[in-house]
Amino acid sequence: MTRSEKLIGAILCANNRLNANRAQLDEYNVFPVPDSDTGTNLCRTFKAAALAVKGNEALSAEELFEKAAKAMLRGARGNSGVILSALFKGFSDHILKTGLEPAFLSAAFDSALKSACRVLSRPVFGGTVLSVVIACRDALLKEEFSSLSQAVAFLVPVCQKATQRTGEELEAARNAGVVDSGAAGLTVIIEGFDAFLSKKVPPPAEEEEAGREIVFKKLSAPSEVAYAYCTEFIIIKKGFFPLSALEKTLKSLGDSVIIAEDEDIIKVHLHTNNPDRALGAAMRHGALTDIKIDNMALQVKHEGR
Repeated sequence: MTRSEKLIGAILCANNRLNANRAQLDEYNVFPVPDSDTGTNLCRTFKAAALAVKGNEALSAEELFEKAAKAMLRGARGNSGVILSALFKGFSDHILKTGLEPAFLSAAFDSALKSACRVLSRPVFGGTVLSVVIACRDALLKEEFSSLSQAVAFLVPVCQKATQRTGEELEAARNAGVVDSGAAGLTVIIEGFDAFLSKKVPPPAEEEEAGREIVFKKLSAPSEVAYAYCTEFIIIKKGFFPLSALEKTLKSLGDSVIIAEDEDIIKVHLHTNNPDRALGAAMRHGALTDIKIDNMALQVKHEGR
């Protein structure tokens, strides 16, 4: 099996593992808004990567990773999905320069961390997915591996322990008796990579639906949602413009502002009470597509939390 075939199999296996744990990850979702959709958004985002790489064995592993990252940015859903796509972009940017080799994985995780921090208006390091990335970066820096599969297997307990710590580090998770959903999602992805690379588990033909048993206690009642509408869209670039002006406008309209870009598009996510004004501001910079607006207040009410 070639390196490209192994990577495709690992991505497909991780995609199925995410789907198998979707309901559990949704249950963990208490930060930044307890709207119970992190698992769903991560699944939708990562599915774009799986679809992008499937059948592309002729590409190199590095090219496949780049293709997956670009697809994830376009398919990203929700706060967690855009952050995940930014992590993969940073990782991809680094391995395109160095190659997907064990010796460069620590630096690749550092690049992923910096990429996510660039798109987040206020990065939270303690108790979130970023703390798992930091744990991976630091642990890899101290070890040497003879193969990629060996390195990924090493990362599984590192991720699991870091995710467990988020249940104490993040106040919202601690109060609810859960771990951070984004951190748990990244751990599930790495577990999926390991399942294929180390144990040679073939990716199932169909996406799995059943999740593992939820072991954390039920969530406590949430506070009121400050900004009702989770708003996201893509701006198709029509020329260069500084993102700082757009970011300033969007921050004035709400919070959880994330702006990520590649050569062709800008992906925007924010929570706001005025999605019309956010869309109007964005339209000055290019045509809009993939517009999605969800009422988080109704989602929370529907969950009865």
